[in-house]
Amino acid sequence: MQLANNQHNELLIRLQNVRKFGDLNGTTAKKAENLHRLFLYPAMMVPITQSLIIEALSEALPKNAIAMDPYMGSGTSLMSCMEYGIGIYGQDINPLAVLIVNAKISSYNTLQIKQSYASLIDRIKQDKSSTIDVQFPGVDKWFSRQVQQDLSRLRRCIIAEKKQSIRYLYWVVMSEIIRLDSNDRTSTYKLHQRPIEDIVKREINVIRDFCVLFERCLNDIEDFKQKLSLKKLLNGYTYSKYHQIHWGNSLKKINNDLKFDLLVSSPPYGDNHTTVTYGQHSYLQLQWIDPLDLDCNIDYDYLRTTQEIDRQSLGGKLDSKWINNNLPDILSRIPSLNLFYNSIPEGDRAKYFKTISFIADFEQSLDNIVASMKDNAFYVWTIGNRYVNKREVPNDKILIDLMTNKHIPLIFNAEREILNKKQSKRNRSSQTMEKEHILIFQRQG
Repeated sequence: MQLANNQHNELLIRLQNVRKFGDLNGTTAKKAENLHRLFLYPAMMVPITQSLIIEALSEALPKNAIAMDPYMGSGTSLMSCMEYGIGIYGQDINPLAVLIVNAKISSYNTLQIKQSYASLIDRIKQDKSSTIDVQFPGVDKWFSRQVQQDLSRLRRCIIAEKKQSIRYLYWVVMSEIIRLDSNDRTSTYKLHQRPIEDIVKREINVIRDFCVLFERCLNDIEDFKQKLSLKKLLNGYTYSKYHQIHWGNSLKKINNDLKFDLLVSSPPYGDNHTTVTYGQHSYLQLQWIDPLDLDCNIDYDYLRTTQEIDRQSLGGKLDSKWINNNLPDILSRIPSLNLFYNSIPEGDRAKYFKTISFIADFEQSLDNIVASMKDNAFYVWTIGNRYVNKREVPNDKILIDLMTNKHIPLIFNAEREILNKKQSKRNRSSQTMEKEHILIFQRQG
């Protein structure tokens, strides 16, 4: 996939035009784009931003190219790749993320889905049981009795659906209803109960809300299906290029033996405990989803605590002794981190051990990622510089150092403004992060 000089120059011109004229800030983004609103997953990427970059790169990719996202979240980057006929592979440590993306890329037979939905509604009407099927610590804190009964009815009726790809859709829509109709506040990604006076006032109808959202979901599926169909990217009702989604912990391995042509991803900006709590945001939903419809390869108890997914993620486990022993070596390899760390007063440095732990884990996962890429693959990273104790962590420079260490140079960079700061401003660690960096790397020669 190595490009001749003129091809390389043409690519850089296309990327420079994207930086100069493209809507990298996402001001024209639509909520329904790429099934974006199927579930409000934390810190979702902006589809139009990814699409602009992927379009510019697509002419430089080989025929039947395959892209990977090792921290795929809700799959925005992968869905953008599909629009350009690029094969996709994604994995994530969060079981709910895997379910969401599988729902988005599964069969687009909307007639079959509508027929199934009609049968689901019939089953719901016939189910008069008040039995509550799910019990876990704190269930009464997070759900009223009536909501528990209605969710149980819905859960039973979803399990009765025979086609797994349709069950995926039902589970994801039900997950969004849980987000909206639980007693958890929607103003933060961390679990935080609403005030009791607000809970008492709420008028919730789980089944009605599910139906409204699912019918909107059907329209969004039809829109995305049309995009693929117009580009002749459907084989019947299925995406015609390679597509695989698995549960996976990128810190341990990439669960696919292929070598990939393109990486399009946004890695976490820090450990999930102090940045975006993806796991906490998924905890209530995962209590209700039938485990049989989740990836069977999950190697930890994701429901052990509200923070278990975050604890298993990059930087989720802090070993201060290990940090002290390995810090000189880590700093010697990453000049920008060394400069940042040595700018901190000595008495405050221990406060940044979780940041160091995250970067060490990210470096280890990067080893696995690079080993899964072709020699001249493109790497497209979207990353932001978070703040820890009012100091900006230079994630962009750290990533450049890590990639340089692997002899994969930066060929393009651009900045984009983060327009929707509604929830991140409520997060103490990221309240002043206003920009993201789009960094593209490729090994030459």
